[in-house]
This record gives sequence, C-alpha cells and structure tokens, in this order.
Amino acid sequence: MHATIPKYALAPPSEDDALTMLARVLGVDRAAQAWLRARKNAGVGLQGRLSPEELLRAAEALQHGEGCEQAIATSLMVRVRTWILLNRQSTAGGR
Repeated sequence: MHATIPKYALAPPSEDDALTMLARVLGVDRAAQAWLRARKNAGVGLQGRLSPEELLRAAEALQHGEGCEQAIATSLMVRVRTWILLNRQSTAGGR
C-alpha cells in the first residue's frame, strides 16, 4: 500500500510531482517530452500509474538527460528513495 507516512506527513511521490518539478524549469511542453523519454528509457511504459520503484527507475533514466534535467532527476531520486525507506520502516514497525 502506498500511503502518507504519518510521523513525517510525507505523501508518496507521484508522476505529478516529477512533471511539476520539470515544468517549473523547462516549461510544460519540454517537461512532458523529457518525462516521456525518461519513462521509455526506464522501460516502465508510457501510460499508467507508476509505483514508487518505477518512478525511481524513470528518475534514474531522466538523469541521463540534458542540463537541468539531471539536477531535477537527482532531486526526484532523493524524494523517492526517502519515501521508500521511510515507508519500509513504517510498515515494519520501525521508528
């Protein structure tokens, strides 16, 4: 289950997060192109909701993009990895 982690009020990362981050820097059209390219290169398909693990793979693929795409990808990867780690701790009865 992908839910908000109560202790941290951290919602699961989403594709909307990725597109918003990209659009702020690249504009909507270029953001959509970059994200579709990242999804394709990550092998996660071009449609459908992504799991956090698939979102991480797409972010890793985005890191091979140009210029600011790399910085955005790094930020997104940190966000996704943090959520995955905290979610594991939360579901395992951790801190």
